[in-house]
Amino acid sequence: MHVDINLLGGFVVVVDGRAVAAHAWTRRSAATLVKLLALRPGRQLPRERVVDLMWPDLLLEQAAPRLHKAAHYARHAVGVPSAVVLAGDVVALLPDADVVVDVERFDRVSGDPASVQEAIDLYRGDLLPEDLYEPWADTERERLRVSYLDLLRSAGRWADLVSVEPLDEEAHLRLVQQHVESGNRSQALRQLDAMARLWRDELGIEPGPAARALHARAQAMPPVEPSTLAPGAGVSRVPRPATRTVGRERDVAEVLSLLEDHRLVTLLGIGGVGKTRLAAEVAHGYAGSTSQRTCYVDLTKVSDAGLVAELTVSELGIRSGDNSNVVQMLEEALQRQSLLLVLDNFEHVVEAADLVGDMLQWSTDLRVLVTSRARLRVAGEHVHEVHPLTLEGGHGTDGLADAIVLFDQVATAVDPHFELVDHVDDVAAICRAVDGLPLAIEIAGGHLRTLSPSLLRERLTSRLGSAAAAGRHLPDRQQTIPATIDWSLQLLGPAEQRLFALFSVFHGAVPLEAVEAVWADGDVVDPLSVLVDHSLVRRTTGYRNEPRFGMLSLVREHAARLADGQRDAARAAHAAYFASRLDDLYERRWTDATDRWLDDISEMLQEIRAAHAWAARTGDVPLTARITAALGAYWFLEGNHAEGLRWIDEMLAVEDELDPYVSARIHLAAGFMAFPSNRPEARVHWERATELFRSLEETRLVAYGLAVISATYIDEAEHVELAMRLNDEALALGRGVGSPALVAQVLNIRGELTRVAGRDELAREAYEEGLQISGDLGDEMYVSVFLSNLSYLADHRGDHEEARRLTRQALRICWSQGRRLMAAWTISQLAGPEHALGRSELAAGLIGAGDEALRVLGARRHPGDVPEHDRVVAALRDGLGDERFEELRSEGARVTLDQVLSRALDGDGVVGGVEEVSQRGVLQAGE
Repeated sequence: MHVDINLLGGFVVVVDGRAVAAHAWTRRSAATLVKLLALRPGRQLPRERVVDLMWPDLLLEQAAPRLHKAAHYARHAVGVPSAVVLAGDVVALLPDADVVVDVERFDRVSGDPASVQEAIDLYRGDLLPEDLYEPWADTERERLRVSYLDLLRSAGRWADLVSVEPLDEEAHLRLVQQHVESGNRSQALRQLDAMARLWRDELGIEPGPAARALHARAQAMPPVEPSTLAPGAGVSRVPRPATRTVGRERDVAEVLSLLEDHRLVTLLGIGGVGKTRLAAEVAHGYAGSTSQRTCYVDLTKVSDAGLVAELTVSELGIRSGDNSNVVQMLEEALQRQSLLLVLDNFEHVVEAADLVGDMLQWSTDLRVLVTSRARLRVAGEHVHEVHPLTLEGGHGTDGLADAIVLFDQVATAVDPHFELVDHVDDVAAICRAVDGLPLAIEIAGGHLRTLSPSLLRERLTSRLGSAAAAGRHLPDRQQTIPATIDWSLQLLGPAEQRLFALFSVFHGAVPLEAVEAVWADGDVVDPLSVLVDHSLVRRTTGYRNEPRFGMLSLVREHAARLADGQRDAARAAHAAYFASRLDDLYERRWTDATDRWLDDISEMLQEIRAAHAWAARTGDVPLTARITAALGAYWFLEGNHAEGLRWIDEMLAVEDELDPYVSARIHLAAGFMAFPSNRPEARVHWERATELFRSLEETRLVAYGLAVISATYIDEAEHVELAMRLNDEALALGRGVGSPALVAQVLNIRGELTRVAGRDELAREAYEEGLQISGDLGDEMYVSVFLSNLSYLADHRGDHEEARRLTRQALRICWSQGRRLMAAWTISQLAGPEHALGRSELAAGLIGAGDEALRVLGARRHPGDVPEHDRVVAALRDGLGDERFEELRSEGARVTLDQVLSRALDGDGVVGGVEEVSQRGVLQAGE
């Protein structure tokens, strides 16, 4: 008989290839006994020592019956009569079996320099994480952890070391050093920034001289990204459940089987039944068995069905840029994709069901897994109903019902000394009272911190009564969950109950500062911690791993019903807070990297929309205008133009009620919305904004206004001197106020004005200075812009190899960031150098691919690029002839942006890239 005992990362026993089910350990003491013995050399201990470790407060005689029971239940769990043997004064584990304990194996191979990688792979996590409060495991856990950290250090696995030991200074510095040596300037600066924040937050100090020296070295590097950036790397990962999933093995298998034959599967069930967890398990299983990508879209982030396409595009890792038709963008992104798309919580945006049907038409290799409380009712939908956990019987070795197993999991996490076998009747009654709903079990089980199981049963059942006690006219989900939440709240103090109700104003996970903004009763940390402890509020992490707090949608709905008169004041505080955050981010535009403040706005966009809706509904025009005014550049760079135009038009209609400063910013935003299609209209808005900024002596915004006005004259030869005067003044003012990001943007506009006017030397000076500034800021987006513009100048002077290299460098950056519009603009730029290098047919195909990508995105070519594009097209027509050029351009148009970029960025050249894809693309399109 062969037995594997795993203790690293969690306790698992495998007997002859069969894993012992977690719920087979009905007695915690049985599992503890096996763990203790497995950790000891020879897997045995003196009886007295076992008692001292397991029951330190009892005499040997008093503990003897407990030891015999623990041994009995251990034998029963393992399924081997001789699993634990009590012989004389010694207790032994599996003395007659061939036993491999992962800790022993780890110790053995970690001492061999040739087996470092094997040892690292063996360390699946800290020793027995479920026993963090057991003194007998502490010393061994720390010893093994130190050994693992030493292995990571010896292997140079600095990123892994930082992940498991965030305050390891050497690991941070070595990781930065790796980025510096590989030429990845922005990653080095980001790692140093993360280190500095961590040191300040956790240690109250700044990093030392070594970090400062590396920072200076990184800043001095050329702002160029390495060639290892992968296109399309932004697909969102499916969340992995933090605890073991109970009772869904059959569901997972059935849904995986359905996905083999059906391209749209809906997991249908009441709230709190576990649809999201099941979807996550299915998605991970699907990815593991097919090696296909998965993308997870949490639809609770939007409240309007019209925003589903936009959110899906974002979660696919695509930034919408200057685009007003995200549905077209989604279509282009999904074409010929092999992907499992998980759409979670679809019921409140069910009007978008037709969009799901369209997605399946756009890509024959796409599969969609939906969780919802309502059917989508579209062609091809196959429904799998998700039921509550079983209340009777089970599939484990002890025949426990799944609901009871889940309760046991929750209970042992709350109380490490909980013994299910002593409370089975009470637990069964509790599970029946909540109809086996997983969410209700989690909420109820959380109260074992303060109540015994019998008292929990008494209070729970008296509160809930039977199912017949609830109104029969209510939907199923209200038969138990709201009553369970109400009952939980009765056990909390007034402060916790009040905070629970106020939390309903949030639409997603928010930072602590946002919670503090709606709480007027002193320190919020204590009541918030209680709500987190009782599973009523969940703690997650944000983009930069900072703590965030949010509610499940089901719990939020109930909290909203309890808020009553408090809700209006909380909504006002919520709107004021997020308006203030937007004002702060507006200021950061002038000193911070563009992608950072864009990401921050994206992360809180659903709260911003809620704040705007509340301010508009209550007639608070000043607050509505402040929120609108802060988003002009965001809409321009990230899309959402329809929303932006609507909000701006509403504010322009009441402009006479606005503060002049806010009115000026509204006009600035309006100009951004007009610029892609109507430069004269944009000029009118920007001139009005600049006039107001001058009257208010807002020098920085005057500089910005002058700069964008000058951009409206690009390619207008008769106005080039006027444009340059405006730009000169903007540059002087920008330098004077010390805003590096502003200066870089003015320089980019200056470069475009002079390049299009044929003044290449002036353009080069502007681009190179702007590139240096953007690199110092770690502003990857603008680094890519400057690189692509410098490639035009290289092409002008006949250095076509350099032009191609710079263009591909820019493409890597914008594509790795998911900036689809910029990639669509830039891919056509490759046509110029490719044509000059003798690859005219390839160049024509690139023109077609770029034109089609812009068409699908609903975007226009940037004004500064139009003269260059027209020049290359004219040269290609002359060289190839109109008929051949059009033929090749049409072939290129059949290639998706993803395909052409993956080949254009693969290797040192792109020869054969588009030609190959074009030839195959026709076939693929017809398959």
